[in-house]
Amino acid sequence: MTPRDLVTTLLEIDERCIIIPAHAWTPWYGLYGSKSGFDSLRECFGDVLPHVSAIETGLSSDPAMCWRVPELDGLSLVSFSDAHSLPKLGRELTVFNGKPGYADLADALRNQDIAYTIEFFPEEGKYHNSGHRKCGVSYGPEEVAESGAVCPVCGRPMTLGVMQRVVELGSREVHTFRDQDGLTRSDNGRPPFRSLVSLQQILSEALSVGVNTKRVRTAYFKLVEAFGTELATLLEAPPVDITGALPEHGDRIAEGVAKVRSGEVLIEPGFDGRYGTVRVWPDDPA
Repeated sequence: MTPRDLVTTLLEIDERCIIIPAHAWTPWYGLYGSKSGFDSLRECFGDVLPHVSAIETGLSSDPAMCWRVPELDGLSLVSFSDAHSLPKLGRELTVFNGKPGYADLADALRNQDIAYTIEFFPEEGKYHNSGHRKCGVSYGPEEVAESGAVCPVCGRPMTLGVMQRVVELGSREVHTFRDQDGLTRSDNGRPPFRSLVSLQQILSEALSVGVNTKRVRTAYFKLVEAFGTELATLLEAPPVDITGALPEHGDRIAEGVAKVRSGEVLIEPGFDGRYGTVRVWPDDPA
């Protein structure tokens, strides 16, 4: 079934159906993926394109990358999470304006009435860079332009990553800046976004233990109990209150939360199905 046929079938079921291409840049099945066969929305959807009001950016891209593609100017850019496990629900999300309800949601998507989105750092996504996982080769767009898209180790074609496709399809540069609330904005007037690292990751580094250890779980639930939710802890809790909620290592944890809010993280990009690594501190946090 082609994307056009799918949209046509959905609208025959109910003309109010909302169509949002998910993981839009993923190489294998995404709308703009290097293996999908499409280089434009019109090529993908044809005459039913007016019924597509948004795309979901996926883990390996963020709105700033999508802002470089002019044909996306008329679509909302949204972020959602796969339901792989409870801790990963909400790792990306969209905050809408207006009232809760299906009709209001559809209207918000049509009019880009979005307050902001919460994003992974896109380099953490498993298809951000181009590369060949088997050979451990990871290339950014500059390296692909210089050396080509063939693995230098085995000579096979590399999987072209999201950043490569953005460079290929994006015809403009976009100036971005971080405002006083920590939101990344541009002078294009599009809804802003924030990039976060999970609270478990911050705690793991601060305590120098694994993400799934008892010490991390205990600290996690103390903070959630103190501030209501993980997002409230990451976005709103004053550092001094974080320190007070966890007297042991509280200063270090508060420092980690503050660093994430300001975007002070160290990232090794993901490629060819391998997630990138994001660290709040260098390998030795001490």
